[in-house]
Amino acid sequence: MDQKAYDELREELLEAPYRVVDFLPRQVSAEAGGRWFKVERYLLERPQIDELYRRFARLVLKLSCYYGLALYEPRAEAWQTEPGPEELAGRITACAAGEKDSYVHVLFPAESALLTLEPGDLCMTLYGSGTEPAETARLLAAAEGLFLREPEAVPDK
Repeated sequence: MDQKAYDELREELLEAPYRVVDFLPRQVSAEAGGRWFKVERYLLERPQIDELYRRFARLVLKLSCYYGLALYEPRAEAWQTEPGPEELAGRITACAAGEKDSYVHVLFPAESALLTLEPGDLCMTLYGSGTEPAETARLLAAAEGLFLREPEAVPDK
């Protein structure tokens, strides 16, 4: 695939159904908001955020053993096909620092799947993954103490 095809697939997948890779097995209820925000503030501090992002990095590295991937480099506005493990893990862990343009987009073109991570997020998002890649991601997430889950519907007001 060329750069334009990667961009088009990413845009398409960002509109697809998604799952969340989270450290919690389900969404916290609104009634627990105060408790949740205290935990969130704690986890966003170092060294907690660094450890969470290392888990995310190990998950992506393990997925790369099964599926070919391309990593988006925002500063260059280009895709890097099959980056080395050091590059891949380094980009994900650097995202914890919250630097400008440090977001991570990992595209699995043959599986039509996209993993995204934004600086300061406590979860990753897996877009458009079919049954087999999602099951592999679920198993690998569990090995890292993470959960792959469907997002909960937001109630109408």
